[in-house]
Amino acid sequence: MSAPARLRLRWFTTIGPVVTVADVAAVLLAGFVAGEVGRGGSPVPVLVAALVAGVVARAADLHRSRLVLSIVEDLPGLLVAAVAATGFLLLVGQASATFAVLALATLVLAHTVVYGATHVLRRTGRFRRRVLVVGTGSAARRLTLTLLVRPEYGLRPVGMVGTGHRGPLEQARGLPLALLGPVRLLPRLLTEAGVETVLFALPDPAGESEGAVIEDCLATSADVYAVPANFPPAEAHARHPRELVGGVALVHVYRRPAWAPVRLGKRLTELVVLLVTLAAVLPLGVAVAALARRPSVRTGPIGRMLRRTRLDRLPAHVQVLLGRVLHPRAAGAGRLGSASASRAHQPQVDAGQLLA
Repeated sequence: MSAPARLRLRWFTTIGPVVTVADVAAVLLAGFVAGEVGRGGSPVPVLVAALVAGVVARAADLHRSRLVLSIVEDLPGLLVAAVAATGFLLLVGQASATFAVLALATLVLAHTVVYGATHVLRRTGRFRRRVLVVGTGSAARRLTLTLLVRPEYGLRPVGMVGTGHRGPLEQARGLPLALLGPVRLLPRLLTEAGVETVLFALPDPAGESEGAVIEDCLATSADVYAVPANFPPAEAHARHPRELVGGVALVHVYRRPAWAPVRLGKRLTELVVLLVTLAAVLPLGVAVAALARRPSVRTGPIGRMLRRTRLDRLPAHVQVLLGRVLHPRAAGAGRLGSASASRAHQPQVDAGQLLA
């Protein structure tokens, strides 16, 4: 079987198909509970509405294979999916306010159940994939430690691979896992370790040897994750938003960029989701920013409340959302690069710090 075919089939072993089926089933359940089937006399409109919700949720990137499972992050996309299903039933004269509320509630419930079950299975080791970490810098060490102590991310590091011109003894000092060899031996190390997942966390810009290995990995059926800084194909080949693992930005890198019409559909859906999110958080963000401008807010009870609930970060999140709406490519590239580059010179951390 060819590498592209294996990559397509691998999607069926991820959380993606389960979430897809759960979304369609959730909207169907909402239709039956709301009595839409009995009112229209046929289940076909509700079935089509459920499929519409599934397509919109997929376009909103809610069915992707991912490491971080967050209901909060999914809420805007689920809201848009529920509105799309309700809108279709309105067009055929078979919708009610009850259905709209139930559609959103069942979608949220479905994702909650699927994510909860996935976390349990990952913690027990059944849904954890073995991964090699390429790099020995601070980002690679932090990611390795995080994945070792946080099994709910679904990746289990089994070794690290050296890069650059530093000697193996220097690179191996203080590593959380064994240094298996240099990057030029990565294809052989993948076979010997029995893994099909690689995580690139290069501490320096990719050199000739790293570039050749990156191209080889992207040409195979291996799953490739990368810290975008120092990883040349990250911007062009990443189809999904970044994920923060232990405070380090990661992207899932594919062999080829998504098809242009697919990118356009996802971009339009993303814009709708971003606008819904902004409409929900912008008033609160403005209020928090106004409170934060008061001189005594940092030491007073309001300041303590904002810090404890992390609402003090909300204005920054609103700014990021606005950047994604107005300048998606520039905002994404800058955020990914700066997030990783700013950590390039951080000191080493241990598991105790990560659990704090």
